[in-house]
Order: sequence, then structure tokens, then C-alpha cells
Amino acid sequence: MPIAVGGLNHRVAPLELREKLAFSGAELKAKLARMAEARGLEELVVLSTCNRTEVYAQGQAEETLKPGIESILSDKFGAQVNLEDINFYHYFDRKAATHLFRVASSLDSLVLGENQILGQVREAYRLAQEAHSAGRVLSRLFQQAVRAGKRSRTETAISSGAVSVSSAAVDLARKIFGDLAGKEALILGAGEASELTLSLLINSGVESVLVSNRTYRKAVELAVTYHGTAINFEEFPVYLAQADILISSTSAPSFILTRERAGKILSRRDKPIFMIDLAVPRDIDPALAEYDNAFLYNIDDLVSVVEKNVEERRSQIGLVDEIVATEAAEFMSWYESLAVVPLIRSLHDRMNRIRSEELNRALGKLEHLSENDRQQVERLTVQMLNKFLHGPTSRLKENPAKLARMEPAELLRFLFMLDEEGAGGRE
Repeated sequence: MPIAVGGLNHRVAPLELREKLAFSGAELKAKLARMAEARGLEELVVLSTCNRTEVYAQGQAEETLKPGIESILSDKFGAQVNLEDINFYHYFDRKAATHLFRVASSLDSLVLGENQILGQVREAYRLAQEAHSAGRVLSRLFQQAVRAGKRSRTETAISSGAVSVSSAAVDLARKIFGDLAGKEALILGAGEASELTLSLLINSGVESVLVSNRTYRKAVELAVTYHGTAINFEEFPVYLAQADILISSTSAPSFILTRERAGKILSRRDKPIFMIDLAVPRDIDPALAEYDNAFLYNIDDLVSVVEKNVEERRSQIGLVDEIVATEAAEFMSWYESLAVVPLIRSLHDRMNRIRSEELNRALGKLEHLSENDRQQVERLTVQMLNKFLHGPTSRLKENPAKLARMEPAELLRFLFMLDEEGAGGRE
């Protein structure tokens, strides 16, 4: 019952290819079961994000898994792409499990240590559950992948510290103000950097938002999105008197906030103002940092924070790899034990049949026993048999691959613990 994964990610395929292979949640929920059945796959989970599309499958033979996975991927591409130009990767069994655990732990992410991928792994499994395409094996695999991802983030610092300029800006704001709840933010510029930083501020508790942009319509659009207020660009300096946080990211060729324009307002402030200048060229005159309670950071300041945090995350890779290896070994031990389950069941059935036959034969000669005594004798035989089979059963499940390499005599000694002290009994 091999497991396989095949797909492509940001390391092997550009965005224009990855976007052609993206599956929506609704599409997976509707099609997963049919996709698996049509290709003879017993179980199927598809992980599709902006940075990867990976097909996880389990079936009866390795020979059918790889073509089945490639068929799903090629059908998604359709006639848009020459498949000979695609570098699909494939992993089987332990390598497949290890790969998923690394993905869930964000070791394979575009941004090392990012948190979004763990939720995406969980969502891929949820969709497969709803589509009834995830069975015993892939359910265990994805549940353990989520556990590996959680352990990696709680037991190491792989996700600590901001690794984008916008998140670094928000982290610095927290250091200055502590709790951002109830704070007011003034946003200059309505581009991507401004919006990303604003969304992070809102998620961190900022409640009041003012947006100003040279094109007033764009200021209104961004303000409406985040339940804020748009203000005319010429009037924004007035609002420095009340704002706690200023984020500036315009395309102006020179300073839009100077000592002449904002000095008097800042000098009268009796509370901190945190100013982040994300623009290149800079929007804010560095001289404004000289005012009491004014904290000014530019793009270089933030990049240095990000670089330090990235290095800290990289230093944790070895620790996360250890967690991944431990989880993969535990999964494979369970997975390999599935092969001996039918054997164990047959052994228990046969031994119990022999026990029952011999018990009935003996009880036929012990007619003087009361019904209570007969039940006591039967319980004794069941307990003896369970105790006898417990050791061999546990060891059969422990490491099937190891057992396959043993000589017959060595195998018997191992299964029945004949080399352990006292195993042979005493006179």
C-alpha cells in the first residue's frame, strides 16, 4: 500500500505555471472522489496554494500511483502547457511523509517559517474528508503533518520575528505602544505596501484609520475597505496632532512631510507618534525624528530588522528537521505495521480457536464443575492466551522491516523474548 506525492512548487515552476495548476476549494470538494476513482487511487488529498500544487495518493501499487498523479496534474493543465517542459517531482513512502511534514513546518515555504501553510495543509485535509477521498492512511499522514507543524512552531523559533517590511513595522509599533487596541493610524498613499501594513495594523487592534492619497478616489476605496475615513491630501498634516501611527508610502519625488510643514504640530504633542517611511525616495524628513515623542523608521531600518529575524529563523532549521524526522519515523512505524495487521489477526483467530477447542474438550471431562467454575476456567485460558500473544503482537508491529531481515532462529528469539532474563523460567 504505497504512498506517493507528486507536484510542483515555487522552487521548480514560475508563477505563470503554478497559477494554471491551482485548484479551488469548491473544485476539490466536488471532484476529489471522482478523480481518485477514475485513476484507481484508494485515497487522495490535493494541497493547492499560490506557491504549490501537490497531489498525495495511496494505492495498491507504486506503478499506478505515479501515472495517476501525473494524470490529475496534466488534466488540470489541459492543452495550455507542454508537459515535457514541466519538472514534476515525486516522492514515495518515507520521503513523501517527510516532504509533507517539512511543508507543514514551513521549511519548504517561499518565506521560511510563515504560518499560513499550516492552515492550508489542514484545509486540504478537511476538503478531502468532506469529499470522502481521505481514508485511514492519508488521514493519519495529514493529522501527523499538522502535529509536526505545530511542534515546529511551539518548540523552536522558526516562526518568530517579522520577515516582511510591513510586519516589521507593526512589530516595532507594538514595542513602542504595547497594546495597539484603540490606537489611530494615518496612512499616506494607497498602494500595495500601505494596504498590507494597514491590514496588519487592523489585525493587531488598531481601530481608527485615516487614509490620504493624492488621488482622493483611491483614498476613499482603501478607507472603505478598512472602515476608515478618507481625507484630502493637502490637509493630512493637521491630523498628525491626533494620530498615534503614521505609515507613509507615496511615489513623491521628495519629502512630503518636512520640519516646516509638521514641526509645530509635533512640538505640541504630549504623546508618542510612531512614523514609518516605506517610500523610496523617502517621504519623511529625517529631521522630524529630533522631536520628543517622535519615533521615525525608514525602509533601511526595517530591512535590517527583517534580515536579523531571517537569520534567526535559519538558525532553527536543524531543530525543525529533528522534529520532522521524529514525526516521520513515528508515522512510518505505524504505516509499516499495517502490513502485519492481517497476519496478527490470523494468528489471534487461530490460537483462540485452538484454545476454545481444547477448553471444550477438557470441560467435557470435568462435568462436576459448577457453571461459575467453568467460567473461571475459561477466563483463565483467555488471560493466558492474551498474555502469551501480547509480546509477539507488540514486536510484530514494532518494526516489520527489521523483522524481515532476521534469520528464523533470531526472529523466534526476538518475537517471544527468549533471550530476556527469566524468559525460560526457573526450576
